[in-house]
Amino acid sequence: MLKNVSLVKTRLNGKQSWRLLDPNGHPIYAFDIFAKTVQRRSVNTRANYCRWLAEFFDYLFEASVWVPAGQDGNVSHDTLLEVIEAYDDYLVLGSDSGKEIACWVDGTLPSPRNSHSSSSTKHAAIRCFLKLSERVRLQMLELTKFGVSSTCIGEEKLLFGIGEKHELPNFQRRALVANSMLAGVIAGGPKLIEEGILPTTAPDLSYKHERAFPFDKLADVLVHLTTYRDKALYAFCGASGCRISEALQLLWEDVDTATQAVRLVDPKSRPNCRSYIALTSEERDRLVWKGRTTSVTLLIDPFATMFFEALASYLRHEYIPHGRHSFIFQYTRMEEQGVPYYLATASSRNGVLKRAIKLGGVQDLEGPHSLRHMYGTYLLNYFPRPDGTFGLPIGLVQKLLGHRQVNHTAKYARYDRDLLEAELKYANMMLFGNGKVRSVNELKRMALLSRLAEVEALMAEDER
Repeated sequence: MLKNVSLVKTRLNGKQSWRLLDPNGHPIYAFDIFAKTVQRRSVNTRANYCRWLAEFFDYLFEASVWVPAGQDGNVSHDTLLEVIEAYDDYLVLGSDSGKEIACWVDGTLPSPRNSHSSSSTKHAAIRCFLKLSERVRLQMLELTKFGVSSTCIGEEKLLFGIGEKHELPNFQRRALVANSMLAGVIAGGPKLIEEGILPTTAPDLSYKHERAFPFDKLADVLVHLTTYRDKALYAFCGASGCRISEALQLLWEDVDTATQAVRLVDPKSRPNCRSYIALTSEERDRLVWKGRTTSVTLLIDPFATMFFEALASYLRHEYIPHGRHSFIFQYTRMEEQGVPYYLATASSRNGVLKRAIKLGGVQDLEGPHSLRHMYGTYLLNYFPRPDGTFGLPIGLVQKLLGHRQVNHTAKYARYDRDLLEAELKYANMMLFGNGKVRSVNELKRMALLSRLAEVEALMAEDER
């Protein structure tokens, strides 16, 4: 909830945009410029960046009550810099911060107490705004020097290093080449990198096993969903590991019920599709794609079977053909029938799932995205293979999740903690059997015998 400013929706070039009004109800011009610069980004990114910048402006207005102003009514450069640098502490620690400004503002505008990760994400929008502000300052300064403008522009940068670049260390250069197609084709490799500004506390990147939906509980949750549409939607998310946005944008032509195969297609790859043309420009703008690299899906049972069964019931009992588009998932309420369901707010969709999760006896999950974690973890640990072993190589899991880099997959597919604990207990039992510590030579002998058994098994297969 914003206290000092108001964020209002508007339209810009046929797309959804936002304006920010100051305490007197007047538009903030700097925010308007920022909103225009992010118009090429996806609607979700635009919404987040504008909301996060609005929160930052709200903080600045509140801080102005506490910080001392000069005789001209303005704060000094150093004071403004101090206010900006205290924002991370305000977001995360509030009154527990060691910075006075963060504590003062928290007293009248309570801190959201974000995680370090959330604060770091919000600061991406703030950095974008500050870099834009520096570009505008330099342009205005140049106009002033040429006599085109009489506006008084400060000669000093707001933040040290903003807009500057420094030489890229060798280890960062190698990492960029390894992870970026563009960096790999630059002659001589990347050489410079932009100076970091407004650093935040490093976020905790440790993996939480609880992010993955319990594989054995999903069927119980699906039972508590009240419509066939929702049963089909979330069964598909569990069966394919896709993002909820990808599932919501499925068209009937993407599903082959005869072979029980489903393709996930980037909307930008078929711009003249009849279903997209039937949408308004604002509705088309809300089609999102997060860069999935493959259209192929590997559907896992029992959720694949549940999906096709629920889909058949949805088509028979709830779906009403209308000829306007072929989005599979659409509103089922009478007044909104035919409207694609991807246009629904995330809060309303998540509310339906959370109620079913609670009734299914599952707690502390992060909504539909936990199904993606479940899928990745299942493929990596339990997926049956033709040779009798279980678990797919992480490189193949990467392809099926649609990630460009395998390090992204590692955030979703983790080796099962119970399996690792069982292996460690077994290893400890082998090492310290009967309370006796085995010698190094005994351990070597056991390892060689184990390896010998594997080779003999391979030889036996070759002789068959």
